[in-house]
Amino acid sequence: MPPRVRRPTRPPPATGGGAPGAAPISKIVVVLQENHTFDNYFGTYPGADGTAGRSLRLPASPGGPPVVAPSPSASPAPADLNHNWLAAHADFDGGKMDGFVYSEGSPETMVYFDRTDLPHYWAAADQYVLCDRYFTSAMTESAPNHLYLIAGTAGGLQDDHVPATLEFPPIFAALDAQGISWKVYGFTRWYESFGYVQQHPSTRSRFAPASSFSVDLAAGALADVTWIIGAPGGSEHPPQDVRVGAGSVANDILNPLGRSPYWGSLAAFVTWDDYGGFYDHVAPPQVDPVGYGFRVPCLVVSPFARPGFLDHTTNDHTSILKFIETRYGLPPLSARDAAANDLAEAFDFASPPRPFQPI
Repeated sequence: MPPRVRRPTRPPPATGGGAPGAAPISKIVVVLQENHTFDNYFGTYPGADGTAGRSLRLPASPGGPPVVAPSPSASPAPADLNHNWLAAHADFDGGKMDGFVYSEGSPETMVYFDRTDLPHYWAAADQYVLCDRYFTSAMTESAPNHLYLIAGTAGGLQDDHVPATLEFPPIFAALDAQGISWKVYGFTRWYESFGYVQQHPSTRSRFAPASSFSVDLAAGALADVTWIIGAPGGSEHPPQDVRVGAGSVANDILNPLGRSPYWGSLAAFVTWDDYGGFYDHVAPPQVDPVGYGFRVPCLVVSPFARPGFLDHTTNDHTSILKFIETRYGLPPLSARDAAANDLAEAFDFASPPRPFQPI
């Protein structure tokens, strides 16, 4: 493992060339895993806005005394907790962030993992960028957040019951209009629900199993914009073993990308779709009636990623969408991505690309 990078205590000064639209980025890869909060994965990461050094206790019943503290997970395969719209808002409790234990009906909402459990992710944070104010777009379960990631909206959807046809446009249409190639691997059903996809049969070849990513990468056939929805080895959705999914993200996706000819012009993002019922202590800003939802980790891996940088800027799933739009000069798809930050602060495009550091 490479030596840890000394982490800046504040963002480095702007050095120019920080806008992704002016960047030497030719390939963008977005990895979307499932169901873990920032505190659940990085709450004890040094310097991050986590649970370490805080006296945090939650009540076991409404109005009860605060008695349940964060604790290390006893298993790498945690319980599958409730994380729908109603549960999330009960956990949120009007911004008090104190409803998790009694709402979820389990103290397991308070468990966390650390470097021993997640060495690949923590190594990525050491060497590249870890965002500690990255929020889900909707305070609910998976599907709406998947849709925000690629369309800037969920069209009013609040749960995982996705209609047979989604009438609002995904970014796929804008990419096709500009001749920018794209592909989605892994769990593609919700992404194939867009009317645009159904009306353009030629796009069906852009959807493939997660295992096909390695084949395309080895063949030098990586699209300009790639989404991997659940790593080949697992999405980390409880009760999956978090070590297996994290190992797959590292060894099936990021490390092969780093060793490939694409590394010198790559921007890769790894994030999680929703909070999975796990505790996070930061109350998400409420930008509209739908969100933001709870914090999840986001890792930025690139030869231009600021080394060992903790990004405290407020971002959400539409920030990755905004990065893609800014890079290719595409118009926003909704009010959300129009207003989103584009994650430019995570990059230093004025410096030469760094050699890949395996994770």
